[in-house]
Parts: sequence; structure tokens; C-alpha cells
Amino acid sequence: MTTLVLSVHRSMDRVMKLTLARATGRGAAMAVALVALLAAGATTPAAAQEQPRMGGVLKAAMIGEPPSLDLHWTTAVITQQITWHVYETLFTYDKQYNPIPMLAESYTVSDGGRRYTIRLRQGVKFHNGKEMTSADVVPSLRRWGKMATPGKAVFKFVEAVEGPGPYEVVIHLKEPTATLLDGLARPNNAAAIYPKEVIDAAGAGQVKEFIGTGPFRFVEHKPDRHIKVARFKEYAARPEAADGFGGKRVAYVDEILFVPVPDVTVRLSGVETGEYHFAQQIQQDQYDRVKKMRDVGARVVKPAAWSTAVLNHKQGLMTDRRLRQAFQAVLDMEPIMAAGFGHKDFYRLDGGLMYPEQPQWHSRVGTELYDRKDKAKAQKLLKEAGYSGQPVRWVTTQEYRWMYQNALVAKQQLEAAGFKIDLQVVDWATLVQRRNKPELWDVFSTGFTFGPEPALVTAVQCNWPGWWCHEEKERAMAALAREMDPKKRRVLFERVQQLFYEDVGRIKFGDYFSLDVVQKDVRNLPAAPWLAFWNVWLAK
Repeated sequence: MTTLVLSVHRSMDRVMKLTLARATGRGAAMAVALVALLAAGATTPAAAQEQPRMGGVLKAAMIGEPPSLDLHWTTAVITQQITWHVYETLFTYDKQYNPIPMLAESYTVSDGGRRYTIRLRQGVKFHNGKEMTSADVVPSLRRWGKMATPGKAVFKFVEAVEGPGPYEVVIHLKEPTATLLDGLARPNNAAAIYPKEVIDAAGAGQVKEFIGTGPFRFVEHKPDRHIKVARFKEYAARPEAADGFGGKRVAYVDEILFVPVPDVTVRLSGVETGEYHFAQQIQQDQYDRVKKMRDVGARVVKPAAWSTAVLNHKQGLMTDRRLRQAFQAVLDMEPIMAAGFGHKDFYRLDGGLMYPEQPQWHSRVGTELYDRKDKAKAQKLLKEAGYSGQPVRWVTTQEYRWMYQNALVAKQQLEAAGFKIDLQVVDWATLVQRRNKPELWDVFSTGFTFGPEPALVTAVQCNWPGWWCHEEKERAMAALAREMDPKKRRVLFERVQQLFYEDVGRIKFGDYFSLDVVQKDVRNLPAAPWLAFWNVWLAK
């Protein structure tokens, strides 16, 4: 049995040196994440002693169906996990979470940081056989800027995107921003490059053909059975050695089957019996059992995300700040997190919006309002708000079992203070669809996954469901995106965090660390924040 653990550490000195190097040496976005222990290069001991093997069908048991296969369309992590094997971006992240070119060959910055000229790699083919050029990249970036949550944040600074030549893209900025390259490298809700004709056919809706440049091509989607991708034989890999999520990507397996398996027990037993090679989101209280399994390894990602209840700031009961404050005041986070994650090694109580492993960003400002356990305060606020027992519609899911368990315990605490909670349990795809319609809910469950750049993290975006659009917060976020000085950026984000708790932007329960399981014959699967099966092979 092999245990893969992502341990993320970086000293403040190292962060500042990287930041200054990138900001002054390249005029690029600030380096703002973690050093991962072997990050996307972590391997099993067996993998280091053998040559990669071509062939085989890798079967991955996922939590359910993705709500979409359009990466521009949704922040749902399962969409990213499946589709970024198919789609690629101009930039990606190295093992230290610095943006590096992927579909881009190189770039230069001019006009005081307001003009980025990106040279595209030549000879990169889409899965339909067409060569990628700026005629595809420009409309892809424009669509991402209009549709995607991080795209909207980045495009506040974009004046124009043009393709003066087939292998050249120029991005004109209204003013310099520290977020551009990080935005183009971000995998979740990513700036994926699609063929122009696919974008044109989609119009204002979702793409209907799933064509990218990645090492795997989309084959079929049979709902409730599988999504199948297969090796793209004409894939144009980068020549450099793999580095984090960048460098050379190889499709060693012939096919990947992403199989929806909503029952967590079935996912675990499926890997144990050999039906699946990989299963995600295993209950953390099964960790000790997993460690004793003969042919199964544990993949632990720490940190993975933080668990949250998202409140509706646009419509309904939670538009009343006093009700949001009452909701926040009463919660006792320890039993909530223990119910969701079970094993004490898989969660921690911490109020910071960024993780302790990100010392350049982690702060306790405002967290005196986190984990208050103040029933009397909550009841006082409910009385002031004139709350009279109207049902609070909370949408959650059992496909992510921890979401349901967190919601269930929080419901008990809230009702003890006087709230009436209508807990609505649906599948994950339905939750993601429903959360876009503010008239249908007051609260929904989710998790905010690891992100290197605070100006782009979903948790504080105005244009994401929940619509926390506080005026002062928006000013601070805009200033954070513009600012290049690390110390000033930290002060700005601390102000955002203070407002997060004062205005109750969302409810943070705590940080969690995810547990996946893999068969021992799976080689080179990294214990990294983002799941990737390129450069992974099957020993038999």
C-alpha cells in the first residue's frame, strides 16, 4: 500500500523573492501559491523503478455527473477534472504554482504592463484535425471573459484582444494587473481554447461539441454510465520535461472512463475489488481502513478546499444582513466539521480565506466572528430582523457526502436558535444548475477549492452564485488586482476578509483535506490539488 500526501509549504522569503522576480523581471502576475511536495510530479516508489507502459483503460469512479462539459460555463470542480484532459489553456502552473506557457510559446510585456504579446505554438492540432491559430484563441478568450467567473474578473482590465497574425495574440489592458497570467493559467472555469466554429455554433449557450487540443479527445457521454476520452494520436506535446501541470504531457493509457458513482461506499469497494482504478471523495473516517488494504493506496490532498454554506445576497431572506449575521453567530464549527470529515487528520478549524500553508496571504483579521457558538446573539439578531419562522431553503447533496453532513449538523444548530431550515437534497448537477437561479434557494452547500491568486478566488467574487457584491469589497478587490507590491496586496486582501465576516459574504465551516483511493497498479498519479491523468500509466 502506498500513501501519497500533498504537503504544501513555502517560506515568506521564498514567496517574496518569487513575487519580485515575476513582477519586475517579467512584468507578470504575482507569484502567490505554495510549494507542493513533489506537487504534480509525485510518484509511487514503484513508478520510479520502471519505464512507463502504454495501453489500458483507466476507470475513474467520480461523485456523479458533471453539470456541463463546457469549461467556460461552470466552476464545478468535476467539470474541470474531466474536461481539462480534453481542453488546454495558453498558460498553466509549474510545481511552485507560477504561471508558465502551455499553448503559448512565449510572451512579452510592453507599454508599462498594458500590452501582452503572446506567441502561439505552431503545429498544435485540435481533435478535429485543424491547426490552432489566433483565429481560435481570440474568440475563446473573449468568450471566457464574458462567461467565466475568473474571466469576468480578469476582463475588467482588458481593453481588447486581437490576433494580428496566425500565431500571435495581443491583449491590451486598460491598466496593469497582477492577475492576467494567473487567470489564463487557472484550471477551474478555465480559459480553454476551443475551435472558432465550436464557439460560433454555441452562441450564448453551452458548446455542443467538446473539441480541444489536449492529450485526450472526447469520445462519448452516456449519462449515468460514463464519459469516455481516448488518446489523441496527433497530440502536440511540449518538449520540456513535466513540471507541475506544465511541460510534456503524455497519454499513456488508451482510454479513460469517468464513471458516475454517487454512493461513496460503492466507490471505495469498487477500487478494493478492482472494478475501478481510482475513486474520489472517500469518507475520511475510512482512512485507517484504507491504509490496511493490500492493493489500494490513499491519495491525500492537504489542503484541498474549505467547506461552505453560500448565502443568497440577491433575493430572499438572506438579503437581510441581520439574518446572515445570526446564521454566522450561532454555528459551532467543530461538530459540523467532525460530522462531515470524521477523521481528525482531515479537517481543521481556521477562519482565514486563504490557507495557513499560504503565509503570504493567510490572516486572522476578522476571524473573531468565526466559530462564535453564540446562540443568544443569534436569537437577538433574529428578533431585530423580525424573523417569524419563514423556511430557509438550503440546497445540498449527498454525492459529496460531507456537504450533506455539514448541512445536517448546521441545520440542528440553526433550528435550536430559532431558524426553520428546509433542507433540500438533490444530485450535484441539479444543485449546480439550481444555484444560478436566485429565486429557488436561500443557501446552498459547496466547497471552495485551492487557488493561488486571491484576486481570482471564487469565494469572494461578486459575479458568482450568492452574488456577494459589497461596494467596499469590490473596490478592495479591484485595487488588489491592480497592485503589484506584495505588502500592499496583503493589506487589501485582509480588508476583504474583514468585510467577509462583517457582512457575512459566505459561511466558512473549516478547511478540509480530501481522500481519494487508487489501485497499486496506477503509476505516477500526483497528490496535487487538481486531478490529472496525463503522464499516468497502468502497470498491467
